[in-house]
Amino acid sequence: MLARFKPLLCGVFISLLVIPAVQAQPFDQTPILMPMPASLVQSAQTLALDKPLTLSLRGLSPQRSAFIKTYYQQQFADFGYQVSPLTAEATLPIVVAVGHSQASTYRLPMLNQNEQYQLSISNTGVVISAPAEFGALHALATLSQLLYFARDSRELALVQIEDSPRFPWRGLLLDSVRHFISVAAIKRQLRGMAAAKLNVFHWHLTDDQGWRFASKAYPKLHKLASDGQYYTQAEIKEVVQYASHLGIRVVPELDVPGHASAIAVAYPELMTQVKPYQMEDGWGVFEPLLDPSKPQVYDFIDAMVAELATLFPDPYLHIGGDEVHPKHWQESKRVQAYMDKHQLATSADLQAHFNAKVQAILRRHNKKMMGWDEIFHPALDKDVMIQSWRGKASLSQIAAQGYPALLSAGFYIDQPQPADYHYRNEPFDTGLQRAHPLEESEAIQAWDFTIPRLKGSAVTGKLVLVSEQKTLRHAYIQLNDQPFKQAQLDTHLIPYDAGMSRLSATIDSWMGQTRAQLTLSPEAGLSGRILIGNAVYPVSGNLDPHFTHADLTNMPFLSAMSAQTQRNILGGEATLWSELVTEHNLDVRSWPRLFAIAERLWSERARTDTEHMYYRLSPVSDFADAIGLHHKKQFRHGLSAVLAQHNSPGNLALLMRFAEQLEPASYYTRHHIKYQQGLYHQNAPLTQLVDFLPVESPALIQLYQQLTQFRRGDRNMLQRIESQLQIWQADYRQLAPLLQQTPELNALSKPLEQAQEVNDISLAVIRSCIVQTSIPETKVQQLATRLHSIQRHGVEVVVATGLFSEHLLNACRDSGEARHITASG
Repeated sequence: MLARFKPLLCGVFISLLVIPAVQAQPFDQTPILMPMPASLVQSAQTLALDKPLTLSLRGLSPQRSAFIKTYYQQQFADFGYQVSPLTAEATLPIVVAVGHSQASTYRLPMLNQNEQYQLSISNTGVVISAPAEFGALHALATLSQLLYFARDSRELALVQIEDSPRFPWRGLLLDSVRHFISVAAIKRQLRGMAAAKLNVFHWHLTDDQGWRFASKAYPKLHKLASDGQYYTQAEIKEVVQYASHLGIRVVPELDVPGHASAIAVAYPELMTQVKPYQMEDGWGVFEPLLDPSKPQVYDFIDAMVAELATLFPDPYLHIGGDEVHPKHWQESKRVQAYMDKHQLATSADLQAHFNAKVQAILRRHNKKMMGWDEIFHPALDKDVMIQSWRGKASLSQIAAQGYPALLSAGFYIDQPQPADYHYRNEPFDTGLQRAHPLEESEAIQAWDFTIPRLKGSAVTGKLVLVSEQKTLRHAYIQLNDQPFKQAQLDTHLIPYDAGMSRLSATIDSWMGQTRAQLTLSPEAGLSGRILIGNAVYPVSGNLDPHFTHADLTNMPFLSAMSAQTQRNILGGEATLWSELVTEHNLDVRSWPRLFAIAERLWSERARTDTEHMYYRLSPVSDFADAIGLHHKKQFRHGLSAVLAQHNSPGNLALLMRFAEQLEPASYYTRHHIKYQQGLYHQNAPLTQLVDFLPVESPALIQLYQQLTQFRRGDRNMLQRIESQLQIWQADYRQLAPLLQQTPELNALSKPLEQAQEVNDISLAVIRSCIVQTSIPETKVQQLATRLHSIQRHGVEVVVATGLFSEHLLNACRDSGEARHITASG
């Protein structure tokens, strides 16, 4: 429960609207806030914003007070408000009071800092109260959103907000190695993080492709292994101080013993194989490893930790530890002799031994160790933090053994995954219910299948179906070696029997939302497609004739997390790896999705309404633009650059409308295509239209919202959808010659043809939906087959309107069936 503060003086509240976190109110009454507070009470009365604002800070340290005044007074002025000094008369006061006895002393942000706050808007002004400065910062971030959305009406609803975060660790990892990110761009992300109430900046500074900070102890690292792109120690201190003023911790990552190619270039004598090394500019996992048998390796790590300790005051230091390819260890007689001496049977044992020695070094420098799943070993001290990229099965296992843990799987924003997928990624929810007890009248059937990938091994899976009286009741899906998940079944299923059947079943996997659209036949086998987000993958498989009722009982499921396990999960981090990200599209990939992830980590667990999330996310995207994030600017600038000599206001508007129908392919599809093209490296240009496309088209999000309202009975939404489709339809004739005459856009001619065909189908569906009681099932199947044929496997640019057209087709079929039933009744 949120601790209660002493009541604040405020005006009388009438016609109260109480908005607890667990109940979604009508959207037009809900304040546009993200993350949503734990408790909000809203009045029908309002405060007129007809006077200049004044900002009064009480009890804050001088350093943070000076920063806050400059920062927020400028932000409020950017929203169009007049901001006056405290001595001015006839103003609206914003009073910020920090009540902790030591609040006037500047405090660095730390884990488990007090972030509670109370915000009251009365008929006399705004009062903020917080036990510590960090809560005051969050309150000002909330107020900033409220003021932004009140800039037109010039009035604020009277509210009382009491708020605190659900998780103490809410982070963003930024990879500055694969593509270097400037200090200015990093500061911009920090401002966005503060607005979203994220409080940990995890800075990935070393990897195979570069060493990104200046070292006094080992200067060849940045001189030989950075291509001249690195942060000076002064720049690092500048970023750390800026983040601290915003209430954000900075945790550096020093990746050892693997991902060490940059170290190998500068100091090959530290490696297991001592030889000359060249800089790596490709993406992937490489073989060079530090040699755990050499004392000078630990001297090196000690010196690095000592330097980092002077730059980063946070107690945690991330050692990476992931993706250690043991080949060089296995081939080294020296390392094998060292393993025999220390009775280390496997490479995993050797890495655990290495990590224990690194942990001792960290402890001497008053640092705590954290790393990825691979560093987990029962021999490590219980204060070692494990960050899980492998998923909730790994996360649950680690936390259950008493280790503090963070979730990153499902929050990988370098992948083009939609905001609702991240929003559903609940750290405590395994989503893996054990199969229900089998009834005597139920039958089971199991299928093995394979999803080929464009790079690397295929994904293997098993589908288990439970039916009763030829009707499918349950479906369970397993991918690779992950536990089974119960799938959500499409409502449109033909009776399931021993003959050919079709099904559509969906789970959230590590790849994204994974929807299987399958045809099943004991004779012909399993066929169809898997949609990973918006990316189409073929699938094939066969019946498993040996699967029995006993196998169903023994299927691996992850049980619910215990209360103690949950207490050891401290939060999560979004990760932005930069293989396909430069600072020119950094914000396009980060925002506004990070607000949805921030809400998952800040707000109460029961806040799961994705429709309400999207309702707020669109205006919050505008707010993010107003506070200086560049996601919209980078989209426009990227398209202008692609148009090159054909750039003009008219052509830019035309291309932007075409881009509304497109999205980058989900999952790692683009990475795999780049690999096939020989462009999977640091020097490949990331200047195509796809590099600047938002992960989700805002126009399509709006169409899906209108389609939802149509499903609920508002048939006027069909006209609104049709209006948008007609706008796109009118553009196609002008787009064709523009794409043909612009070399950078030639490759979009095929997506244009597909978009036009999809649009024709959608308009035909709408016309049928308006005039007919129902669309004949044969016609539905014909149109669905056409839509499936348009959507291609292995493309970077997806015509995302194709999936919308499928949903529109199903909605119109449902509407016709419902009207037919009503008329018959």
